[in-house]
Amino acid sequence: TKTYFYSEYQKYLKAYYYSDSKSQNAIINHYISNKNELSILVLTNSAIDKKANLLNQQNENLFNLKSVFENIIDLKPISIIDEPHLLKGKAFNEYFSKINSLYFRFGATFPKEKDYELSNMIYCLDSISAFKEYLVKQVKVHTLGINTNNIFLKVYKNKKAIFTYTLNGIEREETIKLQDSFSLLNNAILTQVKDNKAYFSNEAIIEKKESYVLNNDEIKELLKKAIDLHFEKEEKLFKKGIKALSLFFIPNITDFRGENPFIKNTFEELYKEKRKEILKLNLDVRYKEYLEKDFDEAGNLRVHQGYFSGDKGSPDEKEVNGVKLILEEKEKLLSFDTSLRFIFSVWALQEGWDNPNIFTLTKLSNSSSQISIHQQVGRGLRLCVNDKGKRITHNYLDFDDNQFYDINYLDILVSAREVDYIENLQKEVLDSSFRFDSQTLEKNFLENLLNVDLASDLIYLLKKSKLISFNEEQNNYKILSPIYESIKDNEEFKELLGDKFDKFLNIFKENSNNTHKQIIDAKNQDNKVKIRTHLAKDFKELWEKINKKAQIIYQNINEQNIIDEVILAFNALNIEKERVYYERKLFDAKQNSIITEEIKTLEEIDYKKSLYQEIQNLLLNFSKDEKFPLVFLLKIYEKLDKTKFENSPKKAFNSLKNIIKDKIHHSLLHSINYEFSLHAFSNSYENLIENGEFKESIAMQKLGRYKDDEEPAKNYLYESVIYDSNIEKEIIKENHEIIETKTIKVFAKLPKLSIPTPYKNYEPDFAYFLEDQKGKKIFFVCESKGYDKESDIALNERKKIDYARVFFQKLDKNLKDENIKIIFNTRINKQKLIHCINEVLKENNA
Repeated sequence: TKTYFYSEYQKYLKAYYYSDSKSQNAIINHYISNKNELSILVLTNSAIDKKANLLNQQNENLFNLKSVFENIIDLKPISIIDEPHLLKGKAFNEYFSKINSLYFRFGATFPKEKDYELSNMIYCLDSISAFKEYLVKQVKVHTLGINTNNIFLKVYKNKKAIFTYTLNGIEREETIKLQDSFSLLNNAILTQVKDNKAYFSNEAIIEKKESYVLNNDEIKELLKKAIDLHFEKEEKLFKKGIKALSLFFIPNITDFRGENPFIKNTFEELYKEKRKEILKLNLDVRYKEYLEKDFDEAGNLRVHQGYFSGDKGSPDEKEVNGVKLILEEKEKLLSFDTSLRFIFSVWALQEGWDNPNIFTLTKLSNSSSQISIHQQVGRGLRLCVNDKGKRITHNYLDFDDNQFYDINYLDILVSAREVDYIENLQKEVLDSSFRFDSQTLEKNFLENLLNVDLASDLIYLLKKSKLISFNEEQNNYKILSPIYESIKDNEEFKELLGDKFDKFLNIFKENSNNTHKQIIDAKNQDNKVKIRTHLAKDFKELWEKINKKAQIIYQNINEQNIIDEVILAFNALNIEKERVYYERKLFDAKQNSIITEEIKTLEEIDYKKSLYQEIQNLLLNFSKDEKFPLVFLLKIYEKLDKTKFENSPKKAFNSLKNIIKDKIHHSLLHSINYEFSLHAFSNSYENLIENGEFKESIAMQKLGRYKDDEEPAKNYLYESVIYDSNIEKEIIKENHEIIETKTIKVFAKLPKLSIPTPYKNYEPDFAYFLEDQKGKKIFFVCESKGYDKESDIALNERKKIDYARVFFQKLDKNLKDENIKIIFNTRINKQKLIHCINEVLKENNA
C-alpha cells in the first residue's frame, strides 16, 4: 500500500491510530496540523458517536474554539467505512454526516434497510471471483451420516403444522392441526406453534428442521474424524513452515468449560490416542519435537483452548491468556513455539474474526439462522501464511495449481443432519456473487446492483416482456429468453434504467449464452407472424383431422397379471443393507461444480425389529401417498421377499412404487382406448382459424420464444422461424419437399394440440401433410426432442409419448378413410426426417 501511494503521489502514506488521550496528541500535532503529509487516521465509530467523546471536545493545542473532530472535518477527508452493516446507528450517523465529503463503504455484507443498502457500486470482488482468482482456499466438505429418527417441524400455516421424520430409513411427513394429537408423541396434543417451535401437551418441543442437537456418540465420531483430518495434513504443512489450526463450533460453553465438559474431555481422550499412533510412525525429527511440546510442565495438554463471550472477565489467568492469544496475538498463535492449534467456540466469535491457517472446521452444533454457511466457511477461507509471515499465494507458488491446492484447502466436517450442506454453500456463493448465472435471476442480485425500488420495477417489466417467470420452488426467476438481445435496443428498458442501463446490460452481455439473432419482444401482444395463405388450405385439412376431441376408455385391465408381474420383478431385485456412511466432497467454485472424492461405509443398520412393529402403518401410508388401493397393495406385499424391506425399507418401498407404476403403465397401454367425437375439436380454433377460414397471421408467442431471421422452408406454414429449441429451429429450416415418392405439401409447428393421457395431457409440436403420386395422404405428427438417444428422454415423458402413439393409432382407425393415414413418431437430434417417417410407416405397413 505504501509503495502504491508513493508511486502515485511521491509521498509515503503515514498511518495514525486513535485509541485514547495519548494518541490524540499525534492526531492534533501531525494528522491535523501537518498539511504536507499524506496520512490516514484509523478509528472506531465509538470514538465520535457521543458528545462526551474526547474527539468531540475542544483542545487547547488546536488554538481555536472547534473540537478535534470539527478540525478533522475541515480537512474534508475521504472516509472509508469498514463493515458498513454494523454502522446503522442514529448516533453514529448524526456525527458522521457532518463530514459531508466523499466516502466509500467497503464490506462483504451490506444492510437491507433502504437508507443503508448497497448503492453506487464501483468495485466488486465477489465470492466466485475470489475462488476463480486464487484468493481463497478450496473447500472440501466431509459428511458423517448416522441414522436418526428425530422429528422436525417443517412448516406451520393456517393452524396446521407439517412434521418430517424418518421411520425405518424412510422420510415421512405428517400434518397435525392445532389441538389435534400426534401419534408419534404418544398422542400428545399440539397446543401452540411459535418462533419455529411446536409445543405439545406432554411438554415436548419440536423445532424446525434447521435445528438439531447431536448426541454424545455423534459428537465423539465427529471429533475423532476431525483429529484424523488434522493429522493427515499437519506434518506435510509443518515441513513447509506452515502451522495447521483446527476450529470447532460447539453447542454450549459448558461443553468446554465447567465441572465435567463432555466435548473438552472427549477431545483430550481422542487426541492422546491419536497422538500415540502418530508418534509410532517414522516422523520428521523436527515435527516429532514439535509434538513433544503438547504438554505443559504439570502434564496438562495445551494444544486446545476456547474462546467464548465473557471470557475477558474470567478470573482464570490461563483462560484469559488463551483468549488473548486467539483474538489478538495471531502471529504468536501461528508460531511453532506455541502448541495451541485446536480452537473451540460457540457462534460468538467476534465480527470479522478468522485465521488464515485454519485448515479444518468442524460443526458440532446447529448454527443460528442468522449465520449463513458462507459466513461459517469464511472463518477459514483466507490463504495460509508460513512461519516467515509470507502468504502462500498462487503467485508465490509460481502459478502452479497443483501446489496451490495441495496446500490451500479447507476441510469442513459436518453431521449428515446438515442436509445438502455443500449444495447450499454452492447456492450461497452464487447468490452472493455478481457474476451472473444465465439460467436464473435473483431479486437480491438486482437490488444490490440497482436499488430496491428500481429492481422491483425492472422485474415487473421483465415479467411483462415474458423474459422471466417466477420459480416459486427456488424463490428466483427463470430466464425465458436471453436478456441482452431482448432489451439492447428497447426504449422502455432504457427509459426505466436511465444511466444504469449500460451497467445492467453489460452483465448479461458478458455472460450471455445467447446464440439467437433476434428475440421476440413478447411484451408486445401485437407481434404477429404471417401465415402463407397458399399453404393454409392443405394444413386446414390436416388440422381438422388430427384435432379431434377424445375421451380415454379403459378396457379389460387384468389386475392379477399386474400383481404377478410386480411380485416377480420386485423379488428379482438386489437391495443391500443400509450402512452409516462417510463422504468427502470438493466444491470447485471455479467450475461451479461439486466433486465427490470419497465415500466410506462404516456399519450396517438393523431395521428388522422396528420394521415389523411398524409395517402396518408403513403399508397404510404407502397406499395413501401413492394412491394404490390397500387391498391391491396387500395382495402384492403378501408374496414379496421381506428381507429386502429389512435391508432398506426406504429403497424397498421406492423400488416397489416404481415397479407398480411401470407394470400398470404397460397394462394400460394394452387396455387403453379412445372415444372420438366426430364434430367436436379438442383445441380451440382461435389461434389459426376464424369463421372457418385460416387467419392471415398468428401471435408469435403461440409458437415459441425465439426468432431467427433466416428463411424457413418453402413448404413451412409460417413466414418466420419461431422456435423454442435448437432442434425446432433446424427442423423449420429444412427444405424437404419430396421424400422418396411422397411430396411434403405443408408442415408446421403446432400452436396447441393437447392429447389426453393417464399422465396428464401431452402436446406434440410438428405436423406434416404428405401425399404420394396416387393421391394418398399421410398426416404425420411429430414430437421433436433435443436428445442424442431416445433413452435420454425422461421416463414420464416417454410414457406420455407411448400413449400418444396409441392415440394416433386409434384416431387413424376411427377415421375410416382409406385415402388418409395418420401416423406419429418422435424425432431426436441428428435423426433425418426420412428415417423418422419411414420408421413409423414400416411399423404400420403403410
